[in-house]
Parts: sequence; C-alpha cells; structure tokens
Amino acid sequence: MPQQEYDHLLDLVKTRRTFRKFKPDPLPEGCIEKIIEIARWAPSGFHTQPWEFLAVKKKEVKDAIVKALDRHAPPITNIKAGDKIPAASQGSFRDAPVFIILLTDWRAKIGLPGHPTEKNPLVTSIYCSSMASAFLYLHLAAASLGLASQWYSAASRPEAEQEIRNIIGFPESLSIYDMMVLGYPAAPPNPKELRSLAEMIHYDDCGPQDFRTDEQVLAYAQKTWDWCMSEH
Repeated sequence: MPQQEYDHLLDLVKTRRTFRKFKPDPLPEGCIEKIIEIARWAPSGFHTQPWEFLAVKKKEVKDAIVKALDRHAPPITNIKAGDKIPAASQGSFRDAPVFIILLTDWRAKIGLPGHPTEKNPLVTSIYCSSMASAFLYLHLAAASLGLASQWYSAASRPEAEQEIRNIIGFPESLSIYDMMVLGYPAAPPNPKELRSLAEMIHYDDCGPQDFRTDEQVLAYAQKTWDWCMSEH
C-alpha cells in the first residue's frame, strides 16, 4: 500500500502543471471548497495558519481584477518579430472561471515565538514558507480534480495588490501572497524537462566538487529561460 500511495502522489505531482490557456466553462458545484479544504491542512509556522482564501467567481469582479492586472502586472508575452499579436482575450488566464487569491494575515504573527508585533526577517521567512505550503496544496488539489491551474505571482505586486484590495475590500492587515487561476485547460502545456535526480541529490560528506559550477548554472539558466518563454 505505501508504494501504491507513493506512485499515486508521484503521478499527481507530474500532472500538476502551469496552464496558461483556459476554457470559460464553469466548475462543478463544491470543487472550490474541496480545493481549499486540502490547502487549509498545509503546515504553518507555530500552527498560526496565517491565510485567508478569496475565491473570485463573479464576472464583474473577475473582469475588474483582470483590468488591474493588465495595467500593473501584465502577463509575459513571447511575441517574436513578425508574429501577429493575439487578442488579449484569446486563450489566456482571462477566460478562466475562477481566481483564488491567497491572502496572508500578518496579524497572526503574534502567535510566533516571542509574540512579535512588527514584521521582521524571521516573521517574513516563516510566513513565506507557510504560505508557499498552502499555495502548493491548492495546486495539487486542483490537479487531483482534473482541473488546470496557473500561478499568477504578479498579482502580489504593490500596485496590482492595492487596486485588487480596492476592488475586493480586504483590510490593510492582509496582503496578497499569490493568485491561482483555476479552470479547465484549453491547450496542454509543453513537456516538462527536469534536472536528473542523480545530479541534484547529495549525501553526507560532500564538497564543492559535488555541486554545479557557475558555468553550469548559467548554461542551465539559459535553457530554462528558453523553455519558460516558449510556454508564454
């Protein structure tokens, strides 16, 4: 049974991909709650659970957020010389039926060691890890339901966040960690290539010779850049 569960988890994480083309089809009743039910079980620093989940379904609210993102945090486009610029509404995050915005409630920091009342590097580090865990759980839950998701990190840019705050009305004590676009895929993503397990796993006594050189890191960064741009 443990091997079967491991194989299922491995299949799930391989299935979880970032999609950028969505159908406008509505989602089944209850699936948003199912996804958030998984995410709320994520680990957090001192179990403070510093998150709130904001599900955006109303078209007028979603459209207002899209306009804010287009102004302050537009998606990356990979337009080559001579290419026709696609219409803004064709096959993009704008067509997805749901956005889930993950909010950080910084007031919860009072439950951390020392009961801090102000942000400091320790608070930021702990909550960065906590929120990342919840956000990953959101994506895995979506994949388990056969849904596509996109990580729209630019929603947390200060200008975009403030405009979204004005649209939604969430308080100043909360900030946007990230936004997940949710729906059905309109097109599959390109195959994903990873560094090999043998290349990135290290045991016990190891030294600089067991890790990549600066030149290798640079060369691989160019490779991943090219792959990422081909996805946009």
